[in-house]
Amino acid sequence: MNTLMAQGLELMLIGMGVVFSFLIILVAVTSLMSLLVKRFGQAPAVSPAATTTAAPAGDMPSPALIKAIEKAVRQHRQSQQ
Repeated sequence: MNTLMAQGLELMLIGMGVVFSFLIILVAVTSLMSLLVKRFGQAPAVSPAATTTAAPAGDMPSPALIKAIEKAVRQHRQSQQ
């Protein structure tokens, strides 16, 4: 029984060591990736005026498309009742 307990303790310590080592490596790699992204992955600066302007009128769907969507929604709701 004594050797079985020693083997269990040894297996537990080896397993916990492997998991702990993996977690340390994972934290180090994640921190390194974060530093690399901060250093080399900067997005181009966008001026505040460009973000506050309204969307151009060309982005609006045509009235015919709006009516077709309304008709499809109305037909779907009627079929669900």
